[in-house]
Amino acid sequence: MANKIKKIIKNPYMFSVISKVMIVLLGFAYTVCQSRYLGASLKGDVAYIDSITKVTFVILGLGIHQAYPYFKKKTGENVAPFFLRLTVAMTLIYFVVAVVLSVFFWKDIKLIAVFMLTPILVYNRVVSYISMVENPNKKNSIEMFVNFFELILVIVLWLTVPAHIIWGIFLLLFKDLLLGIIYTYQLRKQFALPAKLTKSGSWEIIKFGIFPMLALLMTSLNYRVDVIMLQQFVTSAEVGVYSVGVMLAERVWLIPDALKEVMISNLTKGKDHKEVCFVIRVCNTVCIVVVLGIVLLGQPFINLFFGEEYSQAYIVTIIILVGVVFMIYYKMIGSYNIVHGKQKENLLYLIISVITNVAANWVLIPIFRNNGAAMASILSYGMAAFLFTWHFSKENGVKISEMLLLNKNDIKRLKKTLHKKNK
Repeated sequence: MANKIKKIIKNPYMFSVISKVMIVLLGFAYTVCQSRYLGASLKGDVAYIDSITKVTFVILGLGIHQAYPYFKKKTGENVAPFFLRLTVAMTLIYFVVAVVLSVFFWKDIKLIAVFMLTPILVYNRVVSYISMVENPNKKNSIEMFVNFFELILVIVLWLTVPAHIIWGIFLLLFKDLLLGIIYTYQLRKQFALPAKLTKSGSWEIIKFGIFPMLALLMTSLNYRVDVIMLQQFVTSAEVGVYSVGVMLAERVWLIPDALKEVMISNLTKGKDHKEVCFVIRVCNTVCIVVVLGIVLLGQPFINLFFGEEYSQAYIVTIIILVGVVFMIYYKMIGSYNIVHGKQKENLLYLIISVITNVAANWVLIPIFRNNGAAMASILSYGMAAFLFTWHFSKENGVKISEMLLLNKNDIKRLKKTLHKKNK
């Protein structure tokens, strides 16, 4: 039994999936506790702050983290020291600007939260991405550890202090702050190493990162524009209910995210488009099983864990889960494009997807409210999946049938990898 466990742990894909399943479970428990602690109205306010921040940090991050695997593969050198120094400089500048802006807008706690959270997210995204490329297993172990402590924190707050917007913001801050500290410690030796890129390389990195940043911005808007637009049409409590449904669906997205991280690492080290097809097949198979399990649990499951206040979140979850398969295709193929420097294609297709999302939200939210926002998300995810898959298939001569479900050869590969890792 011990040998079998070692085999699984040594396999990056298997360990990544297992770790993400653990993160899904911890994340679900956290969502339950956070939602019950804050209540629907405060939950909606916190979700709104989180959605705005997820957009601002992408813009100010300038795509630096996504440039890392490309420059590492292109130069064949250890470029981490240069990326880390560039990121520290950016973060310090953003903190100074955040403090100044907070003085001018001191009466608006939501804006201040966005100002102060953004630099932390910018820094954490880069150091976590470097850790992912260098050692995916270690990164996933760290995330499990932090998610566990995040759960402990929300339970302690729930039991000891009344719910308040300040504590909701603190919960948003805690995870990224702790992750940033841990990744900094993990990469501490890299800070002392000589940079393999010159100062002029900063402009090259930023220039390269602009297109991935814009593409990631479009992706973030695809995820967050619904909450931002909902806030203009419905109450904070309704936004809170919707955000619970979205968060439950997002826990399933962690599975393809786990395999995507390992896939990026492998593509950086020389794998080709066949690796992308393999990962899509694995993701489809696993996610379909998980989605069916959630559907079968039904609305009583939501009521039991979250309470009657969030009962309508089940419908939102089911609608958005339909788009999980769509998400897999554009997540994986989009990552493949970034590693190969094809960021312009990503940007074009995601712009079309976001336009679809905004237009659909504008039409459907006034009519169907929360459910309309969920339906708009499905339309935009489907549009993105179609465009990315069409381009990838045409460019690499890949048939759609090669990107569906696990086949016998995939199972043999997984078994062979496990056996090889044990030797």
